[in-house]
Amino acid sequence: MMICEGCGAAQSPADEQWFQEISEIYDAYQYYQQAGGVEQHVMDPSLGTLRRRSDVLLDRLETLSGFPKGGSVVDIGCGGGGTLRAFATRGSWSLFGLEMNDRYRASLRSISGFDTLYTCEPRDLPRQFDLVTMVHAVEHFPEPLSALRDLRFKIAPGGRLFIEVPNAGANPFEYLIADHMVHFTQCTLEALARGAGFSVECLATDWVSKELSLTARPSEASASPVQQPIREVAAGIRAQLEWLIRLSDAARVVAQESSSFGLFGSAIAASWLCGLLGDDVSFFVEEDPNRVGRMHMGRPILSPAQVPPGSAVFLALVPHIASQIAARLADLPIKLRLSPE
Repeated sequence: MMICEGCGAAQSPADEQWFQEISEIYDAYQYYQQAGGVEQHVMDPSLGTLRRRSDVLLDRLETLSGFPKGGSVVDIGCGGGGTLRAFATRGSWSLFGLEMNDRYRASLRSISGFDTLYTCEPRDLPRQFDLVTMVHAVEHFPEPLSALRDLRFKIAPGGRLFIEVPNAGANPFEYLIADHMVHFTQCTLEALARGAGFSVECLATDWVSKELSLTARPSEASASPVQQPIREVAAGIRAQLEWLIRLSDAARVVAQESSSFGLFGSAIAASWLCGLLGDDVSFFVEEDPNRVGRMHMGRPILSPAQVPPGSAVFLALVPHIASQIAARLADLPIKLRLSPE
């Protein structure tokens, strides 16, 4: 991992090995594999229930003053169309997508109002749009600054840019994701947008837990990135990585002491721990109904109520989220084990 001396962003080295590894990842990649292609459900903080991420995000976007309520929207890194499906259910939108290939063309064509799938570079998009969205996309770009500078000229007058990325500042597990080029914090995401020629209108951390939500509009000129004390940035990242080591050690102890052991979740954190703990892991636990009943890494995904009584379940989550989930599941006859502070 490297840290930019200009803005303090932590990033993967864009060397030949990284490009080879991400090529192998993308060749076999399946969107929302654990849920059978159904978009990830997240906790809606305003309702206290699990909902599709895009529905939660669009609800928030619709409350912003001056944000487009209709027109043309292009989703960069659209995948199978999770974000575009959410737009199709509200307002008057013409839907466009951009991807590396046309693997999901059939799925996209099934969306009401879908127009065109582009498989070009952002700079080669043939028109402007009222809204450009990048939901968990910009962190995958080898050169995100260049990509945003190109997209600035693809936004129609009065239009907006919307970015959703993982928040590395709140989630150390973000550093484990091999195909993420940049691991963003609030400061570095704002610096990226400003440096690309955008004026940031909203930068929220509470729309979706452990994620950053940014809206911006093209400005007349780019701004200099905000300087961060590199030593402080490096120390913070080092502390996060050390916490990951303590967490893996704690999970190993619980697993070895338990006759029946599972991991809460089936995404990055739980998958990483399962790889470390091997046969000690018997199952995964999920609250997302679209994942329950499926298999992941050769193990069943159970609902909390399906966990065998007396089993130990390790909550591979940042502490405050682990505590919230433990409180919700406190009445179940299972042994919940939290991550270290």
